[in-house]
Amino acid sequence: MSEAVNKAAKPAGKGNHPTRSQVAIIGGSFSASILARILSLKGYSVVLIDAGQHPRFAIGESSTPIADLLLRRLGEEYGLPDLVAMSSYGAWQTSHQRLACGLKRGFSYFDHRGTAQGDAMVESKKGQRSLLVAASPTDQRSDTHWFRSDVDAFLFDQAKRSGVRCLPGSSVVAIDTSPAGRHMLMLQNKASVQADFVIDASGRSAVTAQLLGGQSLLPRLQTNSVSAFSHFTSVASFGDHFNDLHQDQRASHPFHADAAAQHHLLDRGWVWMLRFNNGVTSVGVTAPCDDQPASQVALGEILAAELQGRFSRYPALRPCMRHAKLAEVPGQVLVTGRLQRLNDPVVSDSIVMMPTTAVTIDPLHSTGIAHALSGVQRMAHLLDAGVSTQSLETYRQAVLDEAALIDQMVSLAYHCMSDFPRFCMASMLYFAAAIQCEEQLLAGQWPNAYWMAQDQPFLDAMQICYQLLRSTEEPARILSQMQSVLAPWNQAGLLDPAALNRYAYTATK
Repeated sequence: MSEAVNKAAKPAGKGNHPTRSQVAIIGGSFSASILARILSLKGYSVVLIDAGQHPRFAIGESSTPIADLLLRRLGEEYGLPDLVAMSSYGAWQTSHQRLACGLKRGFSYFDHRGTAQGDAMVESKKGQRSLLVAASPTDQRSDTHWFRSDVDAFLFDQAKRSGVRCLPGSSVVAIDTSPAGRHMLMLQNKASVQADFVIDASGRSAVTAQLLGGQSLLPRLQTNSVSAFSHFTSVASFGDHFNDLHQDQRASHPFHADAAAQHHLLDRGWVWMLRFNNGVTSVGVTAPCDDQPASQVALGEILAAELQGRFSRYPALRPCMRHAKLAEVPGQVLVTGRLQRLNDPVVSDSIVMMPTTAVTIDPLHSTGIAHALSGVQRMAHLLDAGVSTQSLETYRQAVLDEAALIDQMVSLAYHCMSDFPRFCMASMLYFAAAIQCEEQLLAGQWPNAYWMAQDQPFLDAMQICYQLLRSTEEPARILSQMQSVLAPWNQAGLLDPAALNRYAYTATK
């Protein structure tokens, strides 16, 4: 342990004395609970401070191969078989039947632009208005959607069972740092926690930034989007409807399009649909906006109305949502302001934010769970190796570089969203980066930065593609140049016109 994490930390005090620990983690999401549990098993005294109570509604539900590889390796490295079992759909169904989740074989995309005016959403050839990208070859080895109220509650309880001092319903209202470097966290119930090292896993609340006046780096981001979302029951199959429209099975190969992070591109923004095995479907609509708060509020109201109206203007989506009802939880459509945030993840030499507390970009590429789990891995290794100026700077730069790359990929996809062939090409940049990162994990490496965010040759190639896709070049020329530029990172056969927007390759399973 480093000097920042004092070996001599005392156990919890009594009466009005503060609870004393080596590490205090603010937040009660899955990443906070997994990290607290790992640190406790490694001999640290840990306090987990959660402002809320479990179970509770949360989004950020779609896992990916990177996330599953991380979860499996964390489970194997620290002897946590329940995490290993949650890293694939088949094992999850065998070991955790009481935890709801969804089957996710990959990503599916459908272009509804123009259909609000009554145009039929029918392809003249396969792939004209649809894209399916596989992430796993079978249901058994598939990725998952996480029903977060179940998953977060289970992992919070597992942390408690592992010896973590858990304080649910306890908001941190002030943080006082003494000259000796110890931090006193004051809670709303007048209790307090003293810790040598503080990890902020509070997500959007970004508690340490709020209380300690951290500098927002938000102006660095290009992406600017707003979302409205909820959980629904009785959402009918879109894949089956798309097959019926074409009298074939084009939405069922290489996997059924519903067993995916399903994306529907609208005239303004896009819709996600994530199906769980308990009859609930997560449905949300996200759209780009400008920097004006009033515009963001107005757009949020428009998106909420679109969702409350069950996308009645879109004839291909309407049958899927015709009988949909709001699930009991949350029981309403929720609306965000601007989704994006970016904070310096290193608040001080002994206060650090998890990646998903420092960064939120957008749900388009489902990066959230993987980014959260990367923080678990990195924080556990950081404390073990000894916290130093250099290790903190390495962590800071990796998180900020990842944020910059994800932001560039998402903002480019939004820029191209009105032109489906360009959008598909833009999306391939994410898949190329993700597959390369998956290969590193499979080779036993812990990447310094995920999604190739510090690989300069890949970043150079990314920049060329970025400029091409924002240019007025003809799509065929853009495709040809992207194929050449991305060739060193494209063992999966992405950008192949002969594939007709159906990619069955999987790097990780």
